[in-house]
Amino acid sequence: MRQPVEKDVVLVGGGHSHVEVLRRFAMSPLPGLRLTLVTRDLLTPYSGMLPGLVAGHYRHEEAHIDLRRLAGFAGARLFHGPATGLDLERSKVRIEGRPPVAFDLLSLDIGSLPRSRHIEGASEWAMPVKPVNAFLEGLTELEKRARTAHEPLRLLVIGAGAGGVELSLALHRRLGEAARGGHPRITVVCADANPLPGHGAGTRRRIRSALARAGIELRCESRVSALREGRAEVAGAPAIRFDAAVLVTDAAPAPWIADTGLDVDEAGFVRVRETLQSTSHDHVLAAGDIAGFAARPNLPKSGVYAVRAGPVLAENLRRLALGRPPTPYRPQRRTLSLISTGGRHAVASWGGLALQGDRMWRLKDWIDRRWMRRYQVLPPMQPSVSAGESESAAAKGAPMRCGGCGAKVASPVLRAALARIEPGRRPDVLIGLDAPDDAAILEVPRGTALVQSVDHFRPFLDDPYLFGFITATHCLGDLFAMGASAHSAQATVTLAYGSAEQQEEELFQLLSGATQALRDAGAVLVGGHTGEGPEPALGLTVNGFAPPGALLRKGGARAGDFLVLTKALGTGVIFAANMQARAEAASVQAALASMQMSNRGGAELLTGHGASSCTDITGFGLLGHLVEILNASGLRARIDPARLPVLPQARELLEEGFASTLHPGNEAFAVQLAGPAPRRRDLAVVYDPQTSGGLLASVSPSSVDACVAALRASGYVDTAVIGEVLPGSGDALVDVD
Repeated sequence: MRQPVEKDVVLVGGGHSHVEVLRRFAMSPLPGLRLTLVTRDLLTPYSGMLPGLVAGHYRHEEAHIDLRRLAGFAGARLFHGPATGLDLERSKVRIEGRPPVAFDLLSLDIGSLPRSRHIEGASEWAMPVKPVNAFLEGLTELEKRARTAHEPLRLLVIGAGAGGVELSLALHRRLGEAARGGHPRITVVCADANPLPGHGAGTRRRIRSALARAGIELRCESRVSALREGRAEVAGAPAIRFDAAVLVTDAAPAPWIADTGLDVDEAGFVRVRETLQSTSHDHVLAAGDIAGFAARPNLPKSGVYAVRAGPVLAENLRRLALGRPPTPYRPQRRTLSLISTGGRHAVASWGGLALQGDRMWRLKDWIDRRWMRRYQVLPPMQPSVSAGESESAAAKGAPMRCGGCGAKVASPVLRAALARIEPGRRPDVLIGLDAPDDAAILEVPRGTALVQSVDHFRPFLDDPYLFGFITATHCLGDLFAMGASAHSAQATVTLAYGSAEQQEEELFQLLSGATQALRDAGAVLVGGHTGEGPEPALGLTVNGFAPPGALLRKGGARAGDFLVLTKALGTGVIFAANMQARAEAASVQAALASMQMSNRGGAELLTGHGASSCTDITGFGLLGHLVEILNASGLRARIDPARLPVLPQARELLEEGFASTLHPGNEAFAVQLAGPAPRRRDLAVVYDPQTSGGLLASVSPSSVDACVAALRASGYVDTAVIGEVLPGSGDALVDVD
């Protein structure tokens, strides 16, 4: 039986080549190979559809690929954050705002940026077309200006390659339809003698005609030397006045590439051989715009080549992981270019041949939509199971693993991971990680109560740093809900079976996230236990202190109080759908942002506004935790489903049949709803179990408005008054409006 490989393959960037890598590994996984996608953007645009998106022919979702969904389909971890550099000596990728990630094989597909070094003031006064998400945000603001301006906007487009002319014609259409003062006055400038360098005379002639029909001025052999506020200085010519300038110049690499130590070409792009491997580092590959193809230095920076390189890149990553020789990528000598002209019309360019018309646009539209369907329409995923649940260790060719203390993680792994994390120090932690012993020793301040809680999770997302951060934030929520300040924690960690190097890296990422959340809360990690098993898990025992008389309890609610909820509901169903690659990236991001938000500040504000009872919303869902308050207080309540804050897409996913595994159990609380309420579809979200959910508190009528305003101003923007506390008791404790 073939032994599985144990390799970490990290993909940096969500470009056209990497989406194909993800798709191919989803269709044919390689046992023992772990894929990680590091990406700045969760929705990656398809360059071929960008002009159509700007012109209004496509909706945003039609022209973008949901990378979180695609990564989930491929079984790849997704680390959301921009890469900022490489440590090639230690084989790590640096990521903004989080620890670096280790790799055995690295692939770069981060695209390019418009070159602007030669234009003084470009960073201040120009709107670059890339990154595309930032450009689209700027376009929205530009459209607002066009709607209110009494005179036509003056636009300057710098660059007259295919991207520049397509964008200028698309902007003419988009802003002309929105403009109060009429179509914008667009000037396109380029340093070359003709637009579309590299294309035939027939194509250039047709594009010149399209620009002229739209009233767009084309100035060739005009080099912009500087941009000032509202003015472009052109070498040897009068300045050009503008209201907005768009940069669509030649491609340039991300600035951090120059500091990586990789071989680069004259333009600064990563120089690669025919196998797409770096000419200086065999374990680093690159494709798309960021790659400088050594065999063809003048290969255009075009999405066509990135698309064609995708299958070869996927195959070579597989081959290199298996220790096999890679295969060459041979880009085609001639490509078909379909250049849109604003409306549903395009010019086809093939060498010296040029055709134009509506049929060319329909051909382009068909090609683009067909390519996008490969990454947008994904087959249903089977619920994931761990290796230990699906096959025995012997069947995998792995050694049998021990139980009991024999299942502990090896001491060198633990020591190495902890050495990379700065231990917390507090004067009242007498013995902790900075002076390890058999147990931690804490000094409890006189006159205070020790408040303690524990929770333990299987992973619900594939990013160990983020999983650690959210788990710690969740566990600390119990302390804050009772009005305690966080002090310390002990961790219980299970690491998946793997090599010592992989376990060390996983433990480092996991504890880095947890300790960061603890640090943000004013607490420290003082000890814990590590073991190994078929799947990872993390638990925390958290300690806090509070004056006994200042503790918030579930049983303090008073009739007439209003019920205040500080976070939106829906994390359970969103991640249940995400496991099957059916949750949208924006929904998952909204859920993650909510889960990363500490309840510390919310609890302080609720206490300051005299909350009479409080609890955090976790596994039992809103209804389950509300019933706990009502039972403890001997009261009833009324809630208004229309006022419940709900995360994007959560209701729709519930209606489609997605639900967390705890959801059916939480439906047992339906007996506490009065009348026909349990059958109402708009109430399904009250059973949804929450991870790191918000606080539910009862607040007096005299304080509630100021309390809600303060919570929203402090970042708890979804805070809502969802009902009120009523006198009396009964079999059904909750009335529903």
